[in-house]
Order: sequence, then structure tokens, then C-alpha cells
Amino acid sequence: MSRTRLVFSGGLLLFAIIFTFKHHLGFSVGDSLLLSIGISPYTTSYLSGVHITMYFGLGMLACGYYLTRKEIMYEFPLVARTLWIAVLTIIFCYSFMTDKLMYVVKWGATGMNSISYLQNDSSCTYDVSSNGYALATCELTLKNYSNSAVAVMVKPDLYGSYSNQDDPLSESLHSVQLEAKPIQIEPRKTFTGTLEFSGVAESPLEVRGRLKDIVLDVAVDGRNTVFDYDIP
Repeated sequence: MSRTRLVFSGGLLLFAIIFTFKHHLGFSVGDSLLLSIGISPYTTSYLSGVHITMYFGLGMLACGYYLTRKEIMYEFPLVARTLWIAVLTIIFCYSFMTDKLMYVVKWGATGMNSISYLQNDSSCTYDVSSNGYALATCELTLKNYSNSAVAVMVKPDLYGSYSNQDDPLSESLHSVQLEAKPIQIEPRKTFTGTLEFSGVAESPLEVRGRLKDIVLDVAVDGRNTVFDYDIP
């Protein structure tokens, strides 16, 4: 058994899992890497076609598994025969493990650094009246990984959450100005709830609808961050 080949094959197997499967925020590292270089993780759009991340990820996973099993078969045959159980266990527990890891990594974090937002678990229904009154009812999930409570101000960005940004509805949503809402997230707790945001639309178009994967403006101690992971 070559130590160098074992490190390479084991590293490839672990990287394949991290690259392919969803972590605690609900999307994969592979999707983020592809988007960062301007490549859609799907062949036709982010919601349809062949999932490129999964296609390449499973290929790497198969290669990593085969090479790792081959390297340890002669010296550790029992481990090699049961390697598939360990791999499946890590895959199924990957999101859970990364979530728990964040409680350790961010134990002493403060302010904005302690907050994470689950964008693909969010949605908003919106109603814009002809007189300019706008109302958005949103389901949001935020996590506080630190050991102290955090007070945050949150506000959805309807325009940023709308995918077709070249039509009249887009112009109307862009003109909507909503008021931020305060929430308190206790130490090492998750906030999941429904919040109502009201405001005005400077270019009103009488419409109502529903958006998913909400881009969220979050403020903590005067510091603003826009959570927009550009995910489905």
C-alpha cells in the first residue's frame, strides 16, 4: 500500500462528497464553484437540464471510492469491504455534520459573523396595490451559531429575488421599498417564522405573487449584509 496513493485517493473521495452534496446552507460547494466562474450548474437553466455538479461529482466519487478501496484491500480487507457503508453514512449525514461543525467554528463569533441564512428555505408572497401600498409575507430561516443572543433587522429584496429582471413586474418590484423588521435570535438557536413587511412602490403595478429563494438584507449593530447565494 502506497501512502501517497492512499492520501490522494482518500482526498479525492472526501472532495467528491464535499463538492457534490448539500451542506448546512442547502446547496453544494460544487454549485458555488461553478457559479463563481460563470458556469450554470445546470445545462439549460438552474432548475432544469442535466445537473453538472452531480454528474461530475458522482464520477469523482466513483473514482475515489474505487482507488481507496483498492489501496486498502490487501492490508485492511474488512475496512475495504465495508467502506461503502462509511461513505453512505457520511453522505447522508453531511448536511447535519456541517451544521454542527459551524457551532464549533462560530462559538465565539459576534454580530454578523455569527449569523447564517437558509436562502433556499425562504419564500415570500407579495401584494402590490395600484395606490402604491406593498405588502410581503415571508417565511424565513436564520441561525445564530454563537454563544450569545443576536438582534437583527431583516428586509427581503423582492427585486433581487425575481429572476426575470427585464419586464414590467421587475420594474414594479424594483420600486418597492419595504420596512425592515427586528428579530432576536437566541444563542445557538434557529429562527424560523413568518414575518410581514409593508412599504410603498414608487412605480406601482397591481400585482400579487410568490417568490422563492429570497435575497435578504440583514443588519446587525449597524452593519448590513445582503445574503444572496445565487442558488435555486
